[in-house]
Amino acid sequence: MATKSTSKCPAVIIIIAGLLMLSAIVAFFTFAVLTYLNPPDALTEDDTTAEETLEESEPEPELPAIIDFQTTVDNWANAVGGDKGVIIYDLDLDKVAGTYNADTKFQTASIYKLFVVYEGYRRVQNGIWDGSEIAGWTRNTILKCLDLAIRESNSPCAETLWNKIGHEELNAIVQTDFGITTVTASSLMATPTEIMLMMKKFYEHPDITDEILVAQMKDSFLNQPVTTYNWRQGLPSGLSERVNVYNKVGWNWNGSYWTIYDDAAILDFVTEERHFIAVVMTSGISYQQIRQFGTNIEAAFYDQYVLKN
Repeated sequence: MATKSTSKCPAVIIIIAGLLMLSAIVAFFTFAVLTYLNPPDALTEDDTTAEETLEESEPEPELPAIIDFQTTVDNWANAVGGDKGVIIYDLDLDKVAGTYNADTKFQTASIYKLFVVYEGYRRVQNGIWDGSEIAGWTRNTILKCLDLAIRESNSPCAETLWNKIGHEELNAIVQTDFGITTVTASSLMATPTEIMLMMKKFYEHPDITDEILVAQMKDSFLNQPVTTYNWRQGLPSGLSERVNVYNKVGWNWNGSYWTIYDDAAILDFVTEERHFIAVVMTSGISYQQIRQFGTNIEAAFYDQYVLKN
């Protein structure tokens, strides 16, 4: 009996080992098939995230068509006498759209008030100035003077605020804070390019966020009723009601002709949602000729806009 039992043991062990190996093989293939049919959650989540990212990403907004004013600028400049400098700047595309003597210095006349007024609004915004305080001997509040210096080119207001800031301090502010490094405000000389950069500052007004201040600032440039003078007799009167013209002029009439006539404007083509800055600085040129330039700008815009849209 002992000998018989001993001979059966190896066979039993072999059978058990075979069964275990077969079970392992079956288990391996079962796991492989299940894994293929049901990928791990991590992979599924990654794929879902990628798909969601693609769905959520939006296409880049289409840029507006380029409007080229260079021919318009050249034709006007060649048709009139006197000294002139012009720049038209596309605010939506952030590029120059036409120039003529844009880096030549001209007398600013009342255009210098742009530098004073922007810094004044900054000081009210930051609490450095109290807008309700009376501005010197003007009998107007600081806020009212900031308005009148643009709306009616009020010189007592502008000069009072300029003195309050300090001439040298304003020079430094314009060059450092405003980033217009080539201009000295107190010299009363500037190029069309420098004035364009100042108008761009008003358009973007990154330092002025108070809604009441922004609304007053915009209205001062847009609504300028005739007083002793017609402040909008130049560029604004040359454009139709389809265009909102935010404007500041500076001039000097010597009794015979305009020794200075400067016009700086933000042009808002409302329906088309297109925006430009036009700056004209001149000597010996009439406001009627500048008015005609405004008309030419609008005609050139719509001629090209219709073709490109």
